[in-house]
Order: sequence, then C-alpha cells, then structure tokens
Amino acid sequence: MLKFIGKRLAYAILTLFLIATATFFLVAGAPGDPIAAKVGQMPEQAQEIIEKKYGLDKPVFQRYTTYMKNLITTGDFGESIVYTGKSANDVIKENTWTSAKIGLLAILFQVTIGVALGMIAALNRGKPVDHVIRVLVVLAICVPSFVFAAELQYFLAFKWKLVPVFGWGQLKHYILPVAAYAIGGIASYTKYTRSSMISVIGEDYIVTAQAKGCKRKRIVKKHVLRNSMIPIITMIGPAISGVFAGSFILEKMFSIPGLGFYYVKAVSDNDYTMIIGLTIFFAILFVGALIVVDILYGIADPRIRVAKGKK
Repeated sequence: MLKFIGKRLAYAILTLFLIATATFFLVAGAPGDPIAAKVGQMPEQAQEIIEKKYGLDKPVFQRYTTYMKNLITTGDFGESIVYTGKSANDVIKENTWTSAKIGLLAILFQVTIGVALGMIAALNRGKPVDHVIRVLVVLAICVPSFVFAAELQYFLAFKWKLVPVFGWGQLKHYILPVAAYAIGGIASYTKYTRSSMISVIGEDYIVTAQAKGCKRKRIVKKHVLRNSMIPIITMIGPAISGVFAGSFILEKMFSIPGLGFYYVKAVSDNDYTMIIGLTIFFAILFVGALIVVDILYGIADPRIRVAKGKK
C-alpha cells in the first residue's frame, strides 16, 4: 500500500509542476497589460518603479525561475497586482471557508439525494417512478447551473419573496446558491448510481444469492450497494476539490465573497499573480482529491490496488 501511495505522490508532484509551469507561461503570454489599471496616468518614472516592484521589467524566464523558487521554498503564490499589499495566499486564507461551506453543503445534498433517487430508480427499473426520475435527470443535466440560479432568484426571491437575492452571513443566504449548485450534481449522482446498481444486479453472484433465497433487502445492503459505490467514489473526489473552483459563476451571480468571485475578478483585471496562484491552488486540491480517490479504490476493492501496483 505504501508503494502504491508513493507512486501516486510522485505523479502528483510532477503533474503540479507541469501545471504551474504551463499556467505561468500562458498567463505571461496573454494579451493585456497587468498594471494598466493600476498606473493609470502616472508618470513614466512611476510606472517603471511599479514594473520593477512586480518584476515585469525582467525577461519571462527569469520571472518564472524567481516565482517557482519562491513557491517551492516558501509556498508564496505571489502578491496581487490589483490589491496592493495583499497576496494570493491572503485571499486563499480569507475566502476559502466561504466557498467551502457552499460547496460542501451542495455535495452533501448531491450525494444523499442523488444516491437515494438512483437506488429507487434502479430497484424499480421500467416502472413509472423510474421513467419520471430519468426524465428529470436528463433535464437537470442539460440545463446549466446559472440558469437554475436565475430561475430560483426569480421565483423564490423576486416573485414569492421567500429568501433574499444577495447577501452573505446568515442561513437564509445559503439557500439559493446551494440549491443552484446542487441540482446538476443530484442528477449526475442519480444517473451513475442507477446505472451502476443495474449493472451489479445483473452479476452472477447476485443471481446466485437470489436463487439461494437470500432476502432482497440483505442483497441490496450487503452486495449491491457496496459494489455500486466505486463510480460514486470516483465522482466525490473531484467534486470535493471542485468545491472551490466549481462555483465561479454562482458566486458572481449571488455576490458571494468566495474564491470563485476573486478568480473571476482577477481574470477581468489581468491580475496575473492572483490568476496563477489560485490556479495552482485549485490544481493542488484536484490532484490531492484524485490521490484520495485512488486510496479509497484500494480500500473498497483490493484488486484495484494490486492491479495499479503492478504498473
């Protein structure tokens, strides 16, 4: 198991290095002046001072080596160009929990409701309830989350005035963004749970257990449900990492001061240091989640661990 985890960590470090390198050069080569909004009508001498402060007067490769050295040795993602005296690390520390609360609540609803609906659909395959769930799943997957957000804002906030449209800090402010975030995920978990359970139900060992007179409830609980969870584990890992990066549009729509809100603003302001720092942070979360998924794979089914360990 340790060898298995060691290989995954080595791949993760290499992946993060390549992501950081690619992100730096892509952002550095993007059109637009990152300090244009900051310098405004400043004298040329003042502009030169600001460029020197952020290292923009140096060649790209030299800036890259300096940035990577600071990142590796101190974990510093760099100082924001737009927010003077504020680094990407500060933004991450101050706003991570805001995004996490919305995303984790949404994932909780996605998994619990999605798995439950998937089980109902699979165990009632071909019946009216199965058809209704499948139609709703297709609609929910096809419609983007920001459309659901706009609909929820219109009906729940403007028309029926049940919850506020904007604001942050109280329980009522969570309802609209969490609901908009969760709907698409509920549909995905329902779809994959149904498909996985139907596949497992058709396996020989399930048919054998039924032939031996094993009760249906016991078969579902002990055999079907557990063996159907591998696709769900696959989804949960990236979903947790995407908690911070998957709600860009929703945080902007609901004016929520999360990481997604600052990322969108950094892109619009050409704040390249913030863009690079947040991108690397999201990559660390995503790669870390994939490692956790691999470990959970090995726990759920040791055959997966053995097969991957041979590669």
